[in-house]
Amino acid sequence: MPLPEWEPTETLLPSETNRGEKNAAAIHTAVGFALSQWEHLESVLARLFQLLSESPSFAACRGYGMVESSRTRAEMLRAAREVFFQRHDSSDTENITAVESLIAAYENALQYRNNIAHGMATAFPLKGGQLSGYFLCSPSYATRKVKAQTLKGLYLLGAKYWYRSADIRHYADWFTQLLGEAMRLIQVINAKYSVLDPAQFLS
Repeated sequence: MPLPEWEPTETLLPSETNRGEKNAAAIHTAVGFALSQWEHLESVLARLFQLLSESPSFAACRGYGMVESSRTRAEMLRAAREVFFQRHDSSDTENITAVESLIAAYENALQYRNNIAHGMATAFPLKGGQLSGYFLCSPSYATRKVKAQTLKGLYLLGAKYWYRSADIRHYADWFTQLLGEAMRLIQVINAKYSVLDPAQFLS
């Protein structure tokens, strides 16, 4: 089952015509939900690693979780996938491709998860003393996430992304789709190859 097509949202600078949220709470709520969905995804990917490693013990998940780099964990999943299908059925292109597609989508989503996790809710003054409304944007110290130039003397307006709560929910929906696909793959692969007792995923 291919993952649905997905595109990042377009983000524009705050302006008189591009207003943010009326209060920061809407941003905070959306951030909390998105990051919670991401952690659910990470937890299920650990279980996928357990399955591909053919380990009846939760120790595989704990070892996987000791690796802090998400990129490295993705490579661990790839290595486990390669050995697993070599042992069982190297011609199972449907599931091999599905696992790789999930890993690639996870890697692509990482930058948006990081934007959300390391952003801050803020508003800016506009002409006439009005506020732009609240957006989630990168902080000014985050060198890799700000542009070199400033706008109207305000350094923070060099941020590379500006998310409303709807933008954050868009990414949360994507994280949720990846979570669902990871859960589906665990069920499909385990049912086909009878590697682990389903109860072993609960211990």
